[in-house]
Amino acid sequence: MGARFPFPSFPRGWFVIGFPEDVAPGQVKTFHYFGQDIVLFRTESGVLAAVDKVCPHLGAHLGGGHVKGECLRCPFHDWGFRSDGVVVDVPYAPKIPPKAAVRTWHVREQNGVILAWYCPKGQAPTYEIPVLDEDGWTGNKTVRWVVRSHPQEVAENTVDCSHLGPVHHVGRTDVLSVEQEGHFMRVVLHMEASGAPIDMPDEFNDVQLDVKLHGIGQIVSQTTVLTSEMRTRQRIYPTPIDEDTIAIFGVSNIRQMPDEGYTREIEDIFYKAFLADFPKDFPIWENKAYLDKPMLAGGDGPIGRYRRWCRQFYDYPEAAAQPAAGPAPAAQPITAIAKLKGWLRARSQAPAANSNGSDDNSNNNDAGLDAHLIDLGPRKPRPVAATSKFASVGDYFDSLERRFNPSAAGDLQAVIQWVLTGDKACAYFAEIKDGSVQSVAGTHPAPTITIEMSADDYLLMINGELNGARAFSTGRGRLRGPVRLAMKMQRLFPLDAAV
Repeated sequence: MGARFPFPSFPRGWFVIGFPEDVAPGQVKTFHYFGQDIVLFRTESGVLAAVDKVCPHLGAHLGGGHVKGECLRCPFHDWGFRSDGVVVDVPYAPKIPPKAAVRTWHVREQNGVILAWYCPKGQAPTYEIPVLDEDGWTGNKTVRWVVRSHPQEVAENTVDCSHLGPVHHVGRTDVLSVEQEGHFMRVVLHMEASGAPIDMPDEFNDVQLDVKLHGIGQIVSQTTVLTSEMRTRQRIYPTPIDEDTIAIFGVSNIRQMPDEGYTREIEDIFYKAFLADFPKDFPIWENKAYLDKPMLAGGDGPIGRYRRWCRQFYDYPEAAAQPAAGPAPAAQPITAIAKLKGWLRARSQAPAANSNGSDDNSNNNDAGLDAHLIDLGPRKPRPVAATSKFASVGDYFDSLERRFNPSAAGDLQAVIQWVLTGDKACAYFAEIKDGSVQSVAGTHPAPTITIEMSADDYLLMINGELNGARAFSTGRGRLRGPVRLAMKMQRLFPLDAAV
């Protein structure tokens, strides 16, 4: 295929080539993917079609044409092509030439993207991409990047567990299960992830990552922050532009929460984190070599299993020393017992470790490709700062000024309002100005942020017995104002000071 990637062609499958809003009714646009121009047009009634660029009449580029009614008109002689590629009008000829048509592409519009089927042999689709449930999720926030890489490299990142720490602030990763059946692959991971990407550097969250691949062109990653019950969904669609370059379409959503304003704020935070964190891999992809026989080590993740699954999407020459293309056999999830048995078997058969601590499997590539077990030793309990317990919310507010941390405030000018309900209902506000704070009982006419919650729940939260993010994501509390300011509360008013 090219100097960097030892594949015989672009991979077969469904790939995103745009967003529906990229082609308006009555519009014609030329997209360049798979090393060729694809002409997309939308009829005046809204039907989307994709055709090859060359007019079968005298070779004009159909991307220079225009839409009239339900037809694409050639810019050279005004032949009219229906959305199925068939010529239905030649203005100057009494009879349309038999079989006059241009080759069409199989396209689908679903879940806010345009998918096109690519096959180097021109064969029809062999599978479909399932429609995702959008009920209860926020609308799509989208992005498109261009990177010098290959789609297989992007999806491989989802199973490359050992890169998550150095690149993405992840403290530990465990593979919970791996499933493969035909064009489908699913990997479920448990991670201990830093809150740094979402402006919470002091937080460490338990996260479950459920990654589903439908071919090499679609990655759906659903993240559940177990500590707060927040759920996000990122979709990654890597599509070949040419032999060395890909477009990566990204779509981000979060699960809607009871508080609409809080949902919007969290959605913005996670989307910006997605834009900042995901591209950290780009410089590595653009400069790395693809090693057909990598030297893997325990803890790398199921990279070998993923690569064997990928082979079904290429048409290798019969004489090549490659397994025949075809659907990957169905596989059962990797259970804890199976992982243990595999680890023991690998230990009994493994060669001696080399000087850099990796298993030297350079002469035993199949064994190396199976190094999927995450063997990081027993979990170490996270250090928990000793905090004094507050006997009441009154104690919390009485000590507010004494616990204030001016270095965390910096040049912050804000008014934080608390409105607590229930049997111990009360209201306080704190005005932060010029590196100092003044705490007052009552309500402020124009607070920067308002925290509403029952006094009992707030006492649980400040004493560390109720996760704050969980309280707001499940409706036990309500925030009005910037969530990022609420995230700074623990730094502004440390709880570990004596009360």
